Amino acid sequence: MADKNQRKKRRDDYTPPPRSRSDLAREREWERERQRAALPPLPQRRLIATVLAIAALCGGGFLFFLLPSQERVADLRENGVLVLAEVTSVTTNKYGEVGNVGVRFSGPGGQVETELVEWGGKLPDGLRQGAQVPVTYAPEDPNLVMTTAWVQDPPGMTLPMIIALLLAPLALLAGVLMTVRRRKLLKEYARLAPA
Repeated sequence: MADKNQRKKRRDDYTPPPRSRSDLAREREWERERQRAALPPLPQRRLIATVLAIAALCGGGFLFFLLPSQERVADLRENGVLVLAEVTSVTTNKYGEVGNVGVRFSGPGGQVETELVEWGGKLPDGLRQGAQVPVTYAPEDPNLVMTTAWVQDPPGMTLPMIIALLLAPLALLAGVLMTVRRRKLLKEYARLAPA
């Protein structure tokens, strides 16, 4: 019986023989490969470029809606002529939003029939066909006409402006974060690269 206990002790005290350098190097390489496989995929450059382009387009869209509208209002405030116009047509889309608003008024060369100019992607609500509305037009271009209320006090922000203004910084932030993440992942890939 003593012989059995001695054998059991020997098995419990077993230590594996030292491994060779090549085995250790292979195990390190396997561990690196396992860590590389666990890394998330790299954000692609074309995706980052696309997101940054969207940010630039949204910023440009905001300026596209804001700057011409402010220029028109400033021009009409300086040189505009105030008249009473008759609304000749009002179109709406399927959501009930105002489309084009046609007006007729007496201009410098006789009767002028044109459409109201929008402000920042928006046209005035509440106008109906046949109604009389005060408008201001540019004498050198009678087709540039806005309601007098909008010339005196234009809307602050319109829906297209707000959407563009919100999307531009969000897309820019997403592009910057993806760029930073790509750089960090590239450093990790380089650290785990085979020696």
